[in-house]
Amino acid sequence: MSLDKIEMHLKLLFDLDNLLDDLDEPAYKEIGFKIKDAERRSLIKARSELLLKLPLDIADVYERLKKRYRRAIAPVENDFCFGCFQKLPTQLLTRSKEINTCPNCGRILYWRKK
Repeated sequence: MSLDKIEMHLKLLFDLDNLLDDLDEPAYKEIGFKIKDAERRSLIKARSELLLKLPLDIADVYERLKKRYRRAIAPVENDFCFGCFQKLPTQLLTRSKEINTCPNCGRILYWRKK
């Protein structure tokens, strides 16, 4: 699987996890935002299917990070990891041909396309 496809799957998984996390927030319930159990199960099923599309080692890293942090991946902006807000070492600032993690917090890093 190409790096671009892996990154795309990670970002989709990240968005899906954020949606599922946000559905549990009291603020959403207070404003009347409701989701049916069948819809929640559908989202969870989509998450499982997406996770299976990732290489096993990357899926394991993602799941381990998800248990530790609410957000398992973090964007890089202005040479900073936006998960822990630490400046990244120079060798990580150029996009490589592999998935990189922040040396400080361990989150999976992604660079936003400009």
